[in-house]
Amino acid sequence: MKSTDEKEITAPSVPLELEKPQKKKMKKWVKFVIIGVIVLILGGIGFGIYKGLAIFQKIGLKFDTGALSLTNVEPELQKDSTGKYTNFLIIGIDTRGTTDGLNTDTLILASYNYDTHNVVMVSIPRDLSVEIGKDSKWYNKINAVYAFTKEESDDTKGLQELQRTVEELTGTEIQYYAMVNFDGFTQVVDAVGGVDINVENSFTDYTYPLGNGYQTVSFKAGIQHMDGETALKFARSRHSNDNNEGSDFMRARRQQKVIVAVKDKILSTETLTSPKAITGLISSVADNIKVSQFTISDIEAGLNVAKDFNENNGKAYSFVLDPSAGNSQLVGNLSTYAKDGTLLAYVIGPKLGLGKYTDINEYVDLITAHPALYAEDARIYVYNTGLGYQEAYNEVQTLRTKYPYLNIVYRGTLYSNKEGSYIYSHTENEFTTTVTDFAAALKIENKVKPEFITNNLNGEDVTILLGKAVQLTE
Repeated sequence: MKSTDEKEITAPSVPLELEKPQKKKMKKWVKFVIIGVIVLILGGIGFGIYKGLAIFQKIGLKFDTGALSLTNVEPELQKDSTGKYTNFLIIGIDTRGTTDGLNTDTLILASYNYDTHNVVMVSIPRDLSVEIGKDSKWYNKINAVYAFTKEESDDTKGLQELQRTVEELTGTEIQYYAMVNFDGFTQVVDAVGGVDINVENSFTDYTYPLGNGYQTVSFKAGIQHMDGETALKFARSRHSNDNNEGSDFMRARRQQKVIVAVKDKILSTETLTSPKAITGLISSVADNIKVSQFTISDIEAGLNVAKDFNENNGKAYSFVLDPSAGNSQLVGNLSTYAKDGTLLAYVIGPKLGLGKYTDINEYVDLITAHPALYAEDARIYVYNTGLGYQEAYNEVQTLRTKYPYLNIVYRGTLYSNKEGSYIYSHTENEFTTTVTDFAAALKIENKVKPEFITNNLNGEDVTILLGKAVQLTE
């Protein structure tokens, strides 16, 4: 059973990324001097050179001699074995207040695709059951991995074990991690002057934690400018009964929304041209963040990635590994109840069984490679309108093999004499990727509703009508 003093964790901030100046050919020594100046500025001139470098080393900076090279080779962030992605694990932890809570209730895997310039974020629910420590055969919530495996004098082992666990769960090689607490989050948001958040649904939480008690927090739908404390409440709230906003899974989606807003503000011109804002960013995270080791070359490479993301109109896609993910095929409820029906412990776990992640690995691969398609998560209904019942069924099975974990339903025969096949969305300008990809897979050219369909059928998002081949007249 969850303890009464278990801390609720908010979405963490993202590591600092500064947009690199317009890319021109310059001598390597000039570039290094510029980076050196940035490091000194970020450290705060008022603190002096030693203090500035000390702050960076405290965060995790390692001064690599390779950065002193005068070659023209551009530095790169570490990549996975495919050479296509750089993967980050973002960890949120609460160390404020009167308790010593060490539960990492926010876990977000973020992947940057160098081919598409897109970012895919996958939130891992804190209640997901995993093995605590390799080959221990002891399963508990994933938010407890760090607390149970860290060493008293050094938490590096706990962070590395958490990284290994997420790698095993998702089948993803992680190159960097960052763990931030509440104070770091609120200070980063305040350092950039607040963030603009589009609140999708109005909601009120009457039991938002405040010290040893509670307070009421409310948010109205629409774009709102939030300071650090307000953004923290928005990302941390989980007890509203409005629009299902009280679930942990909706909270995870709000956390990703805040991360994107913070990223946008950090990369905005007003932040990048303000020494005060930049200094405030570094000062705020110095005591509130723990990251995997990084170098000056990583800083420069990060500037390049941020620049590429902006210049190529990269998009950010959000997913949550909850029981509805993957057409509800991946994760199920493992909760236990007393005889009187009282919930003893809420836990979710892989439907294949504890420690079995084959399908979750496959799903994460798919959403990373095809984020737009899987983010639409359309309800796709297929009808036989002339192709033949069995032939249409066979096409559906082929689609399910090609696009696993999508909601593809065969609705049987609607008509038996119609010529031509059709695919269309029931909502204008929505589910466009689904229509395009499935039309290509089925070789369908007609992407509008035919005249012989006069209603919305069964309320699906995308309809596929499989008719017989068109007979051409001479």
